[in-house]
Amino acid sequence: MNKEDATLSNDEWEARYFGLINEFAKKYAYRYEIQTDELLKKRALKIEFNGANIEFKLTPKGCWYCTNDPRGQRNTNAWVLMGWGKSAKRRALPRYFAEAEASVIMDQED
Repeated sequence: MNKEDATLSNDEWEARYFGLINEFAKKYAYRYEIQTDELLKKRALKIEFNGANIEFKLTPKGCWYCTNDPRGQRNTNAWVLMGWGKSAKRRALPRYFAEAEASVIMDQED
């Protein structure tokens, strides 16, 4: 694969990934609000999405998630800075849930 093809592939991947994030943020907004409340209370949350398990854990300054495919193999492990305050996390978490679910779809397509 030449450099131009690799760039096109990266651009297509990014367009698909960020498109999914935007789609999920709108489509699942209500569910993400509920998940946000639960995560802020319990500091940890496990969900199932599209056959994969996703685990979220709050840290003092942000949140991390890891995804596992149905065979229990770790596919993604990510962390994001959200700030110290609960209100900052409340604003950031819905989009972070969308990012995690988009990463599941992208991992399954690879």
